[in-house]
Amino acid sequence: MSEEDLNILDFIVDDTTVSASCAEPWKVLIVDDDHDVAATTSLVLRDVEVEGRPLNLLSAYSAAEAKRLLSEHPDVGLALIDVVMETPNAGLDLIRYIREDMGNKLIRLVVRTGQPGHAPEQSVITDYDISDYKEKTELSAQKLFSLAYAGLRSYQQFLAMEQSRRGLMKVLQASTALFEQPTLDGFADGILENLESLANMHRGAGGKIGSSAVLAVANENSGSAENYDVVAGHGAGAGARNLAEMGLGATDKRLIRELAKRGPGIHTSRSEDALLAGIVGRGGQTSLLFLPELQNLDGPDAQIVEVFIGQVLTAFENLRLHDQTERAQREIVLRLGEAVETRSGETGRHVSRVALYAREIADKIGLSTERSELLFRAAPLHDIGKIGIPDAILCKPGKLDPDEWEAMKEHTTIGYEMLRTSDMPILRLAARIALEHHEKWAGGGYPNNLEGEDISVEGRIVGLVDVFDALTSERVYKKAWPVERAVKLIRDERGKHFDPRVVDAFMDNLAAMIDIRTTYADEELARA
Repeated sequence: MSEEDLNILDFIVDDTTVSASCAEPWKVLIVDDDHDVAATTSLVLRDVEVEGRPLNLLSAYSAAEAKRLLSEHPDVGLALIDVVMETPNAGLDLIRYIREDMGNKLIRLVVRTGQPGHAPEQSVITDYDISDYKEKTELSAQKLFSLAYAGLRSYQQFLAMEQSRRGLMKVLQASTALFEQPTLDGFADGILENLESLANMHRGAGGKIGSSAVLAVANENSGSAENYDVVAGHGAGAGARNLAEMGLGATDKRLIRELAKRGPGIHTSRSEDALLAGIVGRGGQTSLLFLPELQNLDGPDAQIVEVFIGQVLTAFENLRLHDQTERAQREIVLRLGEAVETRSGETGRHVSRVALYAREIADKIGLSTERSELLFRAAPLHDIGKIGIPDAILCKPGKLDPDEWEAMKEHTTIGYEMLRTSDMPILRLAARIALEHHEKWAGGGYPNNLEGEDISVEGRIVGLVDVFDALTSERVYKKAWPVERAVKLIRDERGKHFDPRVVDAFMDNLAAMIDIRTTYADEELARA
């Protein structure tokens, strides 16, 4: 995530913002080629204050000089512009330059003219983006004061709207970056990074603040801090296992208890110590943000923060539920694969190893993270079709006769037919792997005698690692081969049985293959 994405409210410290310049004078530009008019205007306005801030009066005696001053002072809030100066339309041309060439839509522009017939009010207001039109003869001291006060208050309001717009754009940018996080942990940590960045900007800090911000979850709506497991923590919260270890004050504990009494939705509370925001799901599961540095935010800042918190908490809760579904799906697939292997008198560890081998090779040959992970999840079902093979064949300790072998080969099509109609990506891929993992690169495999690129890359990968694991494992009909012998066979079958690219990735990653073989050996009880 880039620094720009994280600084979701960097406008808070921008030189042109109200919050950063609240002690600074308002800048007012007087553009008039009549030195007496300019001097009189400055004299009238020199002691004026708007919203407790004095005026910094800048004078330009031509449009060209005004352009130079505006480039040096881009935060001028109000400009009083004469029409006729070095050219009859110099003031009007300056207005177009400010709005179009400079792209400055915030500065308030007031046309002042001593020749209203030359620049009629109606046509000027219609054709130019100005705030007001005044004849010089009607500008008494009181009216100049009113003009400056109204113009600068209008500028302040436009500036605040622009700040809010920029803030919302930063929220959207940060949200986009967060939603690109591939893992639940990455998303959770990204939430805190964005909110900590906001707190730094608000306080004007030069570096990391000493906060203890955390994102914690409970599987049921609980009023006890001990039941909220920390999934992401910064500062003092980085090492906490649950909220109880955060040393919460009595008020914060009370707010958590109150949250437990509320229904589904997003709830925000403030204490003297922190801002707490929680989302309660319909099933009672709750995610809670504890943010010590944001308890004093108010006004537009607070509104933007709460919009962002609402977005990210909702997204996090949805992602958490999706993650739970994915893990449950993975568990079901793995157990189905294990059940088939156990039925044939073999260990269920085979399907776990095949999945791990396959992911390693997929990563090595450059498949995307998403595709590699999907292969990892689908691979355990490569032999699911064996569920339709009779026990007498599946568990036969000796060599199969030709008829038995033909029946055994049908497990590829049985598995494919079982899974192919699913609309779930994991099962659609599992169907193809089940069908293709006994095809051969040079042809001659079964069930469809495919060859080369006609076999999916996932089928080619599983085909190799399935052979490697079968050869190095003990079966009812054979003893386990030494790893060296199995590796030699795979090398010899490069370009014949196996895809050369997959063989090369296997050989380059052989140490990892052996480590998986050792870590998840048949006698081990642990599962991938």
